[in-house]
Amino acid sequence: MIKFNLDKEVGLTFYDQIKGQLLSAIYCGKIKEGDRLPSIRELAEALNINYKTARKVYLRLAGENYIEIVKGSGAFLQKGSGENSYEQMRRRAIFRLMGEVSQKAQDLGVPPRKFLELLESYFSGTHLNKLNLAVVDHEEEAFIFSRELKLRLGADVASVSLNQIQTNGANELFQKSDYFLTTSWHMKEVRQLAEEYGKQVVEIKPSHEIYTEILEAARDRKVAIVIQDEQTMHASWEIFMNIYHPSTEKQFWIAPINREELIEKIIEEAELIFVSPMCWDEMRKRAPAEKELKTFENFISQETIDYLKELQLLGS
Repeated sequence: MIKFNLDKEVGLTFYDQIKGQLLSAIYCGKIKEGDRLPSIRELAEALNINYKTARKVYLRLAGENYIEIVKGSGAFLQKGSGENSYEQMRRRAIFRLMGEVSQKAQDLGVPPRKFLELLESYFSGTHLNKLNLAVVDHEEEAFIFSRELKLRLGADVASVSLNQIQTNGANELFQKSDYFLTTSWHMKEVRQLAEEYGKQVVEIKPSHEIYTEILEAARDRKVAIVIQDEQTMHASWEIFMNIYHPSTEKQFWIAPINREELIEKIIEEAELIFVSPMCWDEMRKRAPAEKELKTFENFISQETIDYLKELQLLGS
């Protein structure tokens, strides 16, 4: 069943927002004729709006033949016919999309054949520029980011900790790399390093979804974060202890895995433990099977990944 959302900060009426989301779902094929929609009461409760307001929106949609309200049964996507059928509307929208995208490609000076080749590469992941990346950061951070970039991009990625940048091994890796990557915490020193090798630097922006999930869990559960090194970005003392911790009265821990006594306390008392990938195997062995542990796969923001994909597809 489709779920509607409302943004009370935008300059659109509730009706316009719900209608737009309904049509988008139709065009994308997420719902079809006859599918059940939230009832008026369900809509009002889900969106935290007055029942009369929700009813007014639905009655207007019904009056425009988008939905059908069946007393005692709920609301359903109206069945269209002829040129007004939703299949026709969806087909027309797809055709219009193709025309708009083709025109934009021409406006950017991309010939049709080249555009088709780029589109094929974009979706299939083939014929992409091979990226050689060097992630330079604290050891744990560099390891986690490198692993993720290999998985999500298929790139050749070298992990270099900040205390190894002057070694011969690091020098060889830097020579082969096309781009240096690091977080904003170390951008200044890594940029200076990259300039020595004539390379560009790409900032790794963290995914805020991780912070949000931990914060939401900490509001009503006793939560711990276990890491290899408290200096790492994804479990920064400054972020969690100074910003997130005051937002909850529940007990909250951050601990490097070598703090034996504290780790034992966390295993005994925490209701949910977020674990760095570098510590996962050890924590899973030490914690009882019923203890809820969680780790993450994607620490890097989609914005950063998209930029690197852009380099793969189109080059620098």
